[in-house]
Amino acid sequence: MTAWQTVELEQVARIDRSSIKPEAIEPGTAYLGLEHIEHGGEITDSQTVQNGELKSSKFRFSPEHLLYGKLRPYLAKIAAPDFDGICSTDIIPLLPGADIDKRYLLHFLRQKRMVDYATSRASGANLPRLSPKELAKFKIPLPPLAEQKRIAAILDAADALRAKRRETLAQLDTMLQSTFLEMFGDPVTNPKGWKKTPMGQLMRIRRGGSPRPIKRYLGGTINWVKIGDATRSDDDLYIRSCAEKISEDGLSKTTLLQPGSLIFANSGVSLGFARILSVQGAIHDGWLAFEGFDEDLLDRIFFLKALNGITEHFRKTAPSGTQPNLNTSIMKAFQIILPPIGDQRHFAAIVQSVEQQKSRLRAHLDELDALFGSLQTRAFAGEL
Repeated sequence: MTAWQTVELEQVARIDRSSIKPEAIEPGTAYLGLEHIEHGGEITDSQTVQNGELKSSKFRFSPEHLLYGKLRPYLAKIAAPDFDGICSTDIIPLLPGADIDKRYLLHFLRQKRMVDYATSRASGANLPRLSPKELAKFKIPLPPLAEQKRIAAILDAADALRAKRRETLAQLDTMLQSTFLEMFGDPVTNPKGWKKTPMGQLMRIRRGGSPRPIKRYLGGTINWVKIGDATRSDDDLYIRSCAEKISEDGLSKTTLLQPGSLIFANSGVSLGFARILSVQGAIHDGWLAFEGFDEDLLDRIFFLKALNGITEHFRKTAPSGTQPNLNTSIMKAFQIILPPIGDQRHFAAIVQSVEQQKSRLRAHLDELDALFGSLQTRAFAGEL
């Protein structure tokens, strides 16, 4: 291991909270909130704001800064912008000094060890925040600048491979959406004029339930199907396992489903997750279950993907200021398109083929993630 000097972050970078009032913001200024930065630090979007549009003061940033999301630091929202703008005060702008390479500092702060450390130093139970003072005291190994640049270049190259895999996965998702629209059109506006039937005439629609207090019923033998069981898995079609189980005593307060049942998250920010159960399970009250439909009329996988279009319709038409909540009455009344079953099954075969490709890509991405983590550990230990 190479012996490097260790310094505190404030010795090599400045926490640059240069504030700007709403009335001083230039029209067309780029604004970043935490919602514009993904877990891991990728900037996915920004918005343009006008003079006086925002309600409170913000921080300025430039391409020379790093942006450190202090709210919920476990999300690792640590970004490297390539443009000038302003940001939420839940984001701390860091201005690296002459002795530290910006990309080196970025990779150091993003590594899992430092994200975990930041999380441990945050305060606040419901909305944990890392204070700027805590961030300023982070200990950083400081090799010579040339070595920092070499390390950053290696990690940049490895990270670029991961980004390409993620981009390919996203492109496959986009391709499936485009294929659906090309074959069937929008399932709400029905431009191709397919036959439509109210969902309540095609199937039983039941809502899940949640026995309370839930702690009393946990620890049994029956799968307890929660929204998290869809979000924690990379499988976009099936729920194959559940993180928790409940006892039989809780079944009177919920809905027990058999393998093959199609479920749909029906409210709030989770609206739109549709999955097929591969296991028997009792569903949380955030799910609706669609059962008993004739698969010679409505293919299960086609139906699952059609629900995505319905989701966007209800998101857009929900009353302003409220979260969309699709109760059983709304869903029973909604008229689902019924293209020829052969076309539906052809599309379902395409979906399954693409999902197999995605599974292989995800396995490769897992390998790249493991390699990247190993490179990070070795890099900052002076072993790269």
